[in-house]
Amino acid sequence: MVINYVPGEECRVAIVEEGKLEELYVERFATASRVGNIYVGRVMNVEPSIQAAFVDFGVGENGFLHVSDLHPRYFPGEDDETTERVGFKTPRRERPPIQAALRRGDEVIVQVLKEGVGTKGPTVTSYLSIPGRFLVMMPGMDNVGVSRKVEDEDLRRKMRDILDQLELPENFGFILRTAGLDRTKTELKRDLAYLQRLWKDMERRLKTGGGSKARLLYSESDLLVRSLRDMMTADTTEVVIDHEIALRRAAKFMKIVSPRGAAKLMHYPAKTPIFHAFGVERQIAFIHAREVPLPSGGRLVIDQTEALVAIDVNSGKSRESRNSEDNAYQTNIE
Repeated sequence: MVINYVPGEECRVAIVEEGKLEELYVERFATASRVGNIYVGRVMNVEPSIQAAFVDFGVGENGFLHVSDLHPRYFPGEDDETTERVGFKTPRRERPPIQAALRRGDEVIVQVLKEGVGTKGPTVTSYLSIPGRFLVMMPGMDNVGVSRKVEDEDLRRKMRDILDQLELPENFGFILRTAGLDRTKTELKRDLAYLQRLWKDMERRLKTGGGSKARLLYSESDLLVRSLRDMMTADTTEVVIDHEIALRRAAKFMKIVSPRGAAKLMHYPAKTPIFHAFGVERQIAFIHAREVPLPSGGRLVIDQTEALVAIDVNSGKSRESRNSEDNAYQTNIE
């Protein structure tokens, strides 16, 4: 994992395998995403015709909260103790109409699901989920679950057994992430403690916050911390960072989440930009290029129109095979 960090400007993370760029993530601080952030919001208006409420959560644009994303604790006659089972969301037909559940001026705690596009505001939900390294904590939910990415039933059963061994707090649902599969009970407990500390901090902010003001309760980590939390696997051997501030933050975070992790944290102090030194910059240029060279001399030509993207596979200078059939086959394999 190669990290290029420019304080106040941007953070770029590249996953490089044997010199080849496999994944690339870029976040500019000026346009940092709000997705995953949790806010205390106020209902500004309720629209029965589209069964949605518009929530002011202090960012300028009101959030769109659909009735299907309204947690049962907001239903008439329910309270903060009301929970719902993980993976068993109340069906739409059993939900009360949104005008019976929310009124203008009501306080709701919402999490941003999707950034706004054009004139549309952000999409929000009152089903909260806070990701740790191995677990995802879901306040107001009950029961435990397993990441949907795991399709093998035996593996799912094994993961559920692991979760059943942990002493999980009441009124919280938990999902075991795929990264938590082969972790020890101690590592999972540490992650659980970290998530509970986060929640306590959120509760404190909720109580001591600015009265009825819309405000931020929890901010999803920036790209630096997110990449260490979500993208570092057992296969990651080195994390190389070019800035000392980022290095200190990474060391602090890794000490909390994986004190015995196998990955080596290294500082890159040289004058040559880190992405040039690792040959990443050249590969990034190819991502946006119209033509992409293939090892044998062939190339891909990519043209985007309004309706479709045309990808032309050319054998180009490739002449290794004896006949055109084999030549085309080799180019296609590449």
